[in-house]
Amino acid sequence: MEVIVLGTGHGTATECYNTCFTIKNKDEYFLIDSGGGNGILKQLKEANIELEKIRNIFISHIHMDHILGCIWIIRVLSKKYYKCLYSKPIYIYGNDIVIKTIRELCELLIPKDFLGLIDNKINLIEIKDKEETKILNKKVKFFDINAKKVKQFGFSILIDKNKTFTFIGDEVCSNLTEKYVKNSNWLFADAYMAGEEAERYNPIKKHNHSSVKYVAQLCERLNVKNVILSHTIDYDLKNRKKVFIEDANKYYSGKVFVPDDLEKIELI
Repeated sequence: MEVIVLGTGHGTATECYNTCFTIKNKDEYFLIDSGGGNGILKQLKEANIELEKIRNIFISHIHMDHILGCIWIIRVLSKKYYKCLYSKPIYIYGNDIVIKTIRELCELLIPKDFLGLIDNKINLIEIKDKEETKILNKKVKFFDINAKKVKQFGFSILIDKNKTFTFIGDEVCSNLTEKYVKNSNWLFADAYMAGEEAERYNPIKKHNHSSVKYVAQLCERLNVKNVILSHTIDYDLKNRKKVFIEDANKYYSGKVFVPDDLEKIELI
């Protein structure tokens, strides 16, 4: 299995795409969030990922940089379904607010001829806290991360026997969420900025976004083996990887990944 990171930037990033990624198992992809526009179609094309190979999508919350790309995917797939160019259904998972919002956006933005595909070929699945399912033929558990801004879910996926990959969205990890993070082999987490800049700006207080130091200390305390840091500032991308990894290594003894857009990470 591998992660293909489609975007790495925060909500208003312009120098890279908004944070979203896929998990690949064999020839199938699980898309996690979708960025804020039709740039998702370009990112998938650049990553050589065919839409038809994405059978499952998870949208963590309703902020535009996470949900709007999904509407473009629905629009493109609708045309393929309508013209009988593709037949396999797709499943889009989200909490009640996410699913309600996707429905409303589709009614406003998708051609009326295509709306009959919703809950037919395009299945909107409302998930509840602690609900489990199978995606990529792997056990997945969704959970409420108890976000402060809007209702937001994360998930854990069992990638191999007792090895777990955990995604905790783009807010500071709450005390109630720590139990899902603990002993994870992989954690995908928000890390808005690093070092002295983070100390001065204080993204935790201003936006409830994590700093590199915060995530690194969390991972060290909760015995996380590998951490992927994303949802970051988008200036100085040339030095972002070096600066973030050096800062994380001050507080964390595990492996740190700070991907660029379209970077692949093998889950081993």
